[in-house]
Amino acid sequence: MRSVAELRREVLVQLLLKSGGRESAVNNHATLSDYKFNMRLAKFNKFRNALASPSAREAWYRELAIDPAISAGADGLAIDSSSLYLKAPGGASLQAIDLDSSDRSSGRLHTLSGPAGAIVDWSTAAHSDALVGAGDDQGTVTIWCRRIQVQSFKAHRDACTSVRFHSTVASVVASSASSSKSGEVRLWDIDSATSAPFWQVGSDSGIDSLSLSGDGRLIATGSRSGKCTVYDPRQSGDSVSSTPALYAAGRPTRVLWAGETPFLLSTGQSRMRERSAALWDQRNMASPLASLQLQPSTRPLAPLYDEDTRLAYLAELGDTAVRWIDADPSSATPLALLGSVTLPSPMCGCALLPKHHLNVMKGEIARIHVVVETTGGSGGQGAAVIPVPHVAPRRSYLDFHSDLFPDTRAPIPVQTFAQWMACEPATIPKMSLDPAKPNLAALQSAYSVSSCDDKSTAKAVPQVASKSTPDTAPSQKGTLLLPTHMQAPLSAAGCDNCKQDDTGALPSKAEEQHSPSIQQQSAANVTAAQISTKPSWKPPLNHVRFKYLEGFAYRPTESFTSLHNVNQRFSQQNDPIRVGPRVIAVSLAGAGGKVGVFRRDSPGRVPDDPATIVHGADVVDIELDPFDPAIVATAGADGRLQMWRVPDTPLAGEVFFELEEYVHVTADRIYQIRFNPSVKSVVGILVSEADMHAVYIYNGLMLHYIVGKTPGGIHTFEWSPDGDRIALITKTSKQLCVYDVRTQELLTCGPAMKSNRPGRIAWVGMSHICLAGFDSGSQRKLSLFDASDVSHPLSTVTLDAGPGLLAPIVDSDCGVVYVDDRGSRLTHAFEIVGGILFELPKFESSLPSLGLAMLPKKYADVSHCELARAYRLTAQALESIGFRVPRKRPEYFQDDIFPDTMDTETPAVDTLAWLDGASAAPRLISLCPPHMTPLSEAPPEPVRKRQFAINAEEKPDNTKDAISAMLSRVDEPDDEQECAAGSGSDWDD
Repeated sequence: MRSVAELRREVLVQLLLKSGGRESAVNNHATLSDYKFNMRLAKFNKFRNALASPSAREAWYRELAIDPAISAGADGLAIDSSSLYLKAPGGASLQAIDLDSSDRSSGRLHTLSGPAGAIVDWSTAAHSDALVGAGDDQGTVTIWCRRIQVQSFKAHRDACTSVRFHSTVASVVASSASSSKSGEVRLWDIDSATSAPFWQVGSDSGIDSLSLSGDGRLIATGSRSGKCTVYDPRQSGDSVSSTPALYAAGRPTRVLWAGETPFLLSTGQSRMRERSAALWDQRNMASPLASLQLQPSTRPLAPLYDEDTRLAYLAELGDTAVRWIDADPSSATPLALLGSVTLPSPMCGCALLPKHHLNVMKGEIARIHVVVETTGGSGGQGAAVIPVPHVAPRRSYLDFHSDLFPDTRAPIPVQTFAQWMACEPATIPKMSLDPAKPNLAALQSAYSVSSCDDKSTAKAVPQVASKSTPDTAPSQKGTLLLPTHMQAPLSAAGCDNCKQDDTGALPSKAEEQHSPSIQQQSAANVTAAQISTKPSWKPPLNHVRFKYLEGFAYRPTESFTSLHNVNQRFSQQNDPIRVGPRVIAVSLAGAGGKVGVFRRDSPGRVPDDPATIVHGADVVDIELDPFDPAIVATAGADGRLQMWRVPDTPLAGEVFFELEEYVHVTADRIYQIRFNPSVKSVVGILVSEADMHAVYIYNGLMLHYIVGKTPGGIHTFEWSPDGDRIALITKTSKQLCVYDVRTQELLTCGPAMKSNRPGRIAWVGMSHICLAGFDSGSQRKLSLFDASDVSHPLSTVTLDAGPGLLAPIVDSDCGVVYVDDRGSRLTHAFEIVGGILFELPKFESSLPSLGLAMLPKKYADVSHCELARAYRLTAQALESIGFRVPRKRPEYFQDDIFPDTMDTETPAVDTLAWLDGASAAPRLISLCPPHMTPLSEAPPEPVRKRQFAINAEEKPDNTKDAISAMLSRVDEPDDEQECAAGSGSDWDD
């Protein structure tokens, strides 16, 4: 008969085995006291008291326009270290929000376009902060790197339900497709030259979700049959294991790996629509280790898992509750409900923030970002992304709590495709979350596996791969579809490194230490089956030089005040203000088409009767001749173009303006005029005639070219800086087109904004075009295009939804785009870095803007690091403003930010030569003042020597003596106190 101690020991061992996490203690013959101690701790989860609550509204990403419709297997949100990714309205593109954006109220977005159909699922890579993948309803998979499209290929014939990146290999992508009766999973090597997946498997029911294990060995799928299936993609044959049909058929089933462990978490619904979550052991999937039942509902559960805390978060999509449960298989009560948080509105997406971006010094163990379709209350209109921090309470947060934050997985790919296919074990790098320790940078230098950040820039231009779907349907057995020279070595090797034993269990840590002969054999196989090492894409380095850009207003004495009768109904296609080196022209209200002219060197109070040009009809556009600062050109609704010469006399009272040139355009109406920036006396005129719109090119009174003739109408046009091309926006077709002026040939054409409202364009040097306009829903956007191919934007930023027109002004030397927000007090700024628009600090004035005009770059005060000098028109004044950046050594000319600039006051080519077909690059001039030395030629900054106490002579500390002297003076009574004491006064009583 067994003793009581033996019975107690057996009960404890059975409990430990059932929990699935302490078999090693039994094998090592631990004492009974150890079991008692472990079981006592296993009953309590150290995160059981952690609290979660929505952050303050100031931290929300609000006023967003999104597409709330998501598939059964999608989370509705993806996050990496820099951005949040949501589905744009209409579902045809993704939009990225800067994670650390300081202004979260206006919903500034970057559009990631590319898929042909509506996006179904999207995700980010755990091993990289730059990769985003999406699948659409046409079976196409699209990959972006740093918001630039780099891959797009046809992956499936049916809708692509899931897209996931591999856990350890940077170039492997998994995708799944589902139809009404079947499904399939395929793995792709996006760096390979082959046009087919290297592994695929079929299913007799639709596939809702897929997940890859943290060590990259296995892949799990959740199907519409209510089952979860596990495959080894490096072996051909049946699945490794499969669960019974725990959930009702026909309802979505979600599956998620619990990090690098052999455990899986699944969610689904029963026939009575009871939602449940189950925890499975991949080594024995006959029954779940634990399960959790929730109240019936038609809304699905989206599972999220934190590998460090072993907590799982269950988000009820379409509802307002997020629950967290204990997903540690070794705990006494797995899947125990620990807490919940209620959101202000129903959610339509959720995701976890990467661990290395948590505020660990405040005890934040996780941060869930939740997408709500409506904010309600005072949160503004539209959708919002709400951060929900999960904080573990501590008595003090002065020190780093290592018990709450163990070393976490580093976002680094640790294997090449060849190493993974050879079944070489992967060592997952760990990084400390302690801010005082060097973590990620040291690991990135230690691991040399190629990733998105260290590939060649040769493929930085977006490419569309021609991967095609195989004609044969995949079988229900996993099939390796490698090239012929790779299949034989891998078959001969038998993938022994990943074989399972007879019990279905994976090899232990000790068994993974292969013998040298096996390692040599694997290396030989990989050598014989070399994977393609062609140079791949690399994003440009995101180095924003002007992130401390400061807009400022000059003294009031530098502005024009008491301005009256400003024309506030001027055409939105044009600017009501033009600024030149000598004069400023402003459109004024009144009959006859008035234009007020002011001398730039005479600021101050504007007289009641300023010098005025009267065109004779309503003025639709104003221009200044870039090569003659005394010429003001006015275009009227009567079809006349008149050029006036401004006299050198003071401009006050009645001033006579001589009509220098008069052109009667043979068209019904003039809409816009633009001088050629490189050729003198050549002007482009946007006209309409008999329902046809075109740009007429005049030299003097002679019409030479007709460019862009279209019946759909033209919003606006702009010359290229070299004067050889014209970019324009059509009205009906909503196209951005680039023409060669002298051949009238259409060079490139692509979609512009979706709205019928007017847009504005600006050239960025000779290579790029900036487009500002309205998208659907009055969303104001700014897009950047390659001038040689405008079929798709390189970068798009969504500012907000509003009625005001956006007018871009470009500083091509610095790559800065200033955007005048008509009707608002703001002037936005963006920097172009590697084809991507990065937001810079805004300038805010006290009055709404009616227009903004920049002076040529040579008139900026470079001695004070001023990048641009501008004039801002309001209803009452003409404000003088500037934009500058702080520099460390401002006494030197900053030649790194002030390169040689284009001479906008000297023609680059003769007019007759240009008409004959000649071209010339714009002339460049230096901005360095004669009295300043360039920073590149400045002597090195002297090194300041610091004198430490160990070498310096220690001075005596007189603090104690000073305190003693003060106390002694306080203790000595004065004469009045002595007299009072001697007289026997009882005042103290």
